This record gives sequence, C-alpha cells and structure tokens, in this order.
Amino acid sequence: MLNSIQILRALAAWIVVFHHYMQIAYNFEQTDGVSVALFKYGAIGVDLFFVISGFVIFLSASGKDVTPKIFALHRLVRIAPAYWLFTLITAAVLILAPSVVPLTLYEPAFLIKSLFFIPAQNPAGIGIFPVITVGWTLNYEMAFYAIFFFSLYAPAKLRIPAIVIGVLLLRKFVPDLGGDFVFFKNKIVYEFLFGIFIAYAYQKGIIQKIPTAIAALITAIAIWKIAGYGPVNHDPFRSGLPCAAILIAAVSQERYFSRIGFLSKLGDWSYSTYLCHVLVISVMIQAQLAFNLTDSITLALIVLGIGAASYASFTLVERPLSRLTKNKMKVELPTARSA
Repeated sequence: MLNSIQILRALAAWIVVFHHYMQIAYNFEQTDGVSVALFKYGAIGVDLFFVISGFVIFLSASGKDVTPKIFALHRLVRIAPAYWLFTLITAAVLILAPSVVPLTLYEPAFLIKSLFFIPAQNPAGIGIFPVITVGWTLNYEMAFYAIFFFSLYAPAKLRIPAIVIGVLLLRKFVPDLGGDFVFFKNKIVYEFLFGIFIAYAYQKGIIQKIPTAIAALITAIAIWKIAGYGPVNHDPFRSGLPCAAILIAAVSQERYFSRIGFLSKLGDWSYSTYLCHVLVISVMIQAQLAFNLTDSITLALIVLGIGAASYASFTLVERPLSRLTKNKMKVELPTARSA
C-alpha cells in the first residue's frame, strides 16, 4: 500500500468520525467555525474513500494472475467479517438498550438484509440505511466489487471499458427492479471510476511526473472547490472530482510520505474506524450523561475508544483473515498459471 494512500485513508476516516460526533453530540447546532466546517464538509470523507477504493482495487488486481474467484474471496474476507461483527454488536445494543444508538432500529428481517448488503429501509424511518447507518457505502462497495469481478473475465485491455459499462448498467437497470433497489441510481458510484482512471494513469507513470508545486496547486484548488460548492451532497462532480484531484496530488508526491509512522497504523485501521465510530460515540455520549463528564473528557474518551476498537478489530479480525486469504492465493495462483 502506498504511504500517501494510507494517510488519505486515515484522513477520510477521521473526518467522517468528527462529522458524526458533531451530529450525535450536538445535532450540528454548534456555531463555531470548526463545528460548522465539520457539519458542511465532514461527509467528504466518504467521497474520498470511494475514489481511493477504485484506485486500490484496480492496482491490486492489475498485472497479476488474480482469478475472479480469488478476487471475490479476498474482497469478501476483507469487507464482510468486520462489518458483520459491528453490525451484530450494534444490533445487540439496539435490542438491549434501543435509545443508545440514534437513527437506527432493530428488526430481524432488516438485520438479515443489512448483513447481506441488500439495500433496505431503516425501521427508524431515516431512509435506506442498514443497521450500522454508515454501512450504506458498503452496499455500493459490494456492487462495485461485483462489477469488477465480472470484468476479470474480460481481456486485460478491455477491463476498464467493461467496468465503465458495468457501472452504467448498474445505474440503468438495477433500480428498475423496484423497491429499495432505487438506491443504486445514485451517481456516487462514478467515483469508483475516477479512482480507476487515476490508477491507470499511475501505472503508465503519468501521475509520478507531476511536480511538487503543481501538486500543491491541485490540492489548493480542490479544497477551494469543495468549500465553494457548499455542504457535501456526494455529487461525483462537486465532491468526487475534487477528491480525485487530491488523490492525484498525494500519490504524485509519494516520495515525501516515506516516514509516516503512526499515520500508517491509522490507515490500516481506517476501515474498522469507519465501522465502529458511531457505536463508540453513541456509547460515550451515554456515559457522559450518566457520569456528568465534560465535553473535553468525553471527546478524549471517544477518540481513545475508537482507536482501541479499531486496533482490536484490525489485529484480531481484519489482518488474520487477510493473511489467511493471501496464503490461499499463493497456493492457488500456480494452479491458475498452469491451467
């Protein structure tokens, strides 16, 4: 994994964390500059995640003997176990103490749909959001992985066109199935394509030729455009393209990210951070009310709690299963070559 990508993953995750902290703790009613900025722009972390996902997935499967079967196994193991874990924990909390976690409720059929990445109306009436409300993004991720899976059957030169066609077909025909499948009409899925195009340019050595001054200018313009467009609404052109520009600028300057230390760990843990943060924030807010804690102490406990949960999830769930899958890949790849 590129160090620049690790930093962007950590940044994206924690921007979303603080965005949701302002929502859960203050209902976005704080008026200071930082709070208003988090309210308006904190959701941009999702768009950055989507662009990064397209970039990483394309690079991870390009130029290698990765079979569709191995790709599917690796992606499923990478995404599902941690998601299932935190979904079940959240469901248990909702059953035992329904008021702890806001904006979501438990119902058995709804839980099953959430676990299998099937879009469904949340019983709380907030729209098409799973038990872990941030999991709506994973429904798009899994759809993108399905498209990429089928693209692996195409010749390498046709892979990108196949993915583009797959995304267009997803938006065109899946919503016609009716009901909650209208969820896939959202243009946010185009952000995966931005990441793929950037990955292709990176493979060709184009991105690496960008001078530092130009990369800084690209970043400044991207941030300016994000601010100028107003509150983030996950529009691929208003939010996705600036995030793509930031990704291009960061990757082009990879040589300056060689020593990132703890930030690399935060990047490793970013997926678990994304999954656990709403639950941790919600529990800590209840603790604040129960023990009359100050806002500062509560926020510190939230940060520590999310960090600890992220570390535990990555260390005990994500990394062991990922290593197991990679070992399986090493065993099966020679077979694929000889076939």
